[in-house]
Amino acid sequence: MGGDGGSIPTRDELVKLKKGPEKKNRDQDMVGKWQHCALSGHALAKPIMSCGLGRLYNKEAVINLLLDKAIKSHIKKLSDVIELKLTDNTVYSNEIKADSYIDHYSAPYVCPVIGLEMSGRYRFLFNWQCGCVISERATIEVPSETCHKCGIIIDKENNVIINGNEEDYKLNAVLMKKVIPAVVIRQRKADRRKNGLFIFFGDNAEYVFFCFFFLF
Repeated sequence: MGGDGGSIPTRDELVKLKKGPEKKNRDQDMVGKWQHCALSGHALAKPIMSCGLGRLYNKEAVINLLLDKAIKSHIKKLSDVIELKLTDNTVYSNEIKADSYIDHYSAPYVCPVIGLEMSGRYRFLFNWQCGCVISERATIEVPSETCHKCGIIIDKENNVIINGNEEDYKLNAVLMKKVIPAVVIRQRKADRRKNGLFIFFGDNAEYVFFCFFFLF
């Protein structure tokens, strides 16, 4: 057009041009959520924690948050988070070689049931009763009343979707307010009966009460 040697791009070409940056941004967002701490931004490393909203944190970042009283957060005490029990991906390597292709769908952890990688491409969840992480597809394809990883009896109502969509976020928020506190209380009672030691984290994050029970 105009004799300048150029040409008018077709609609298909325009669509392809638009997809590139969008896909790159999606990949960056996915890596940020699934491989980096939601508090510090540092790379996730065990022990990895999660809250009732399904966000991922490094344990060190959570402790620093609780120590800094000036920061406002929905995480106010240690019982507001749970340590995740993850399954290592034995073939994963985070080594980046020069001029090599970066596979954003490769992840350090996998579903212990069907082997899907925990990269953000597939939906993953954990149960607040045990903290074991599996893919949502595994709960559909291999339904069970017990945890696939640790074997305890679980209630699917206590499942928390990790890094879910807006609807998941709303459901997780309800779970965090109503279900999780009841689960924590039941776990505390079980620990007291089992070990003779009851550790109670009060509603005020500044105080931790240790109550010892002696059996005669």
